[in-house]
Amino acid sequence: MLKAVRHKEILALVQGGGAVEVNALAERFQTSPITIRRDLIELHERGLLERTRGGAVSGEVIAEGWARYESISYAERERENFREKRAIAEVAAQLVSDGDCILVNGGTTSRHLAEALRGHNNLHVVTNGLTVAMEFARSQNASVYLLPGSIDFKKMASVSRPAPGAFDDISVRAAFLGVHGISPAGGIGMLSPEEAAMNRAFIDAAQTVNVIVDSSKFRSQAIFRIAKLDKVTRVITDAGIDQDARHELEDLGVEVLVASAEDASL
Repeated sequence: MLKAVRHKEILALVQGGGAVEVNALAERFQTSPITIRRDLIELHERGLLERTRGGAVSGEVIAEGWARYESISYAERERENFREKRAIAEVAAQLVSDGDCILVNGGTTSRHLAEALRGHNNLHVVTNGLTVAMEFARSQNASVYLLPGSIDFKKMASVSRPAPGAFDDISVRAAFLGVHGISPAGGIGMLSPEEAAMNRAFIDAAQTVNVIVDSSKFRSQAIFRIAKLDKVTRVITDAGIDQDARHELEDLGVEVLVASAEDASL
C-alpha cells in the first residue's frame, strides 16, 4: 500500500474512533510496527494527530479531555456519579484486610475508598491523594505516607515522577487506582505524563492491581497510558459498564466486579 493511502486511512481511523494503536494498525495494513511508528511521527510533525504511548489520538480528543478536566472542580467531580463511586469503593474495601499495606492514588473514587475503609484497623497506606490522606487521618486507623510532589488542585493530589525503585523497600499487597480512561484495547490511562508515571510505579510495586472506575470512564479518552490490561488484576466498576467491554476484559484475564449503586450507603 502506498504511504499516502495508508496515511489517509490512519487519519480517518483517528477522526472516526478517537484513538489508534501501533500494533493494530500494523496488522490492519500488513506492515511492521516500525513503519507505523514512522507514519505516526510524520503525521504528528504535520500537526494532524497527537502521538501517545503505543499509538495516537486526534488533537481534538486531547483538547476536549483537557478542557473538561480544567473546567470542573474537584468538588464538582466528587458529586458526579456519587452513588456509583460509593458503591465501587465499598466493594473494593472488601478486598482489604486489617494490617495490609496498600497503595491508593488520588481522586474522588479513591477518597470514597478511604472512607469505606474506616472499619479496618492497622492499615499502612501510601498515597499521593490529599483527600485520601485526610480521610484516613479522620478515622485514625492507618499509618499514612503522603508522597511528595507538586499539588494538582483539580485532583487534590501531589504529582511527580517517582525515581526508579522508589517503592523497592515497601512490601505492598495491593494497589487501588482511579483512572481517567480505560478500554480493552488501550488499557488504562491518565491525562498527564506525570500521573501516568506515578501510577505505573504503583503497579510495579504491588502484588495485585485493582482499578476502581465508574462506567463513564469506559467512554473517556486518556492520552498517557499507564499500562495495558495484562498488568491489571481486576476492575471494579458499576452496572453501567458496556457488556461487550466487560466480556473483552474477562477474555484478557481481568476479573470484573460490578457494584450496585442501589446498595451504596449514603
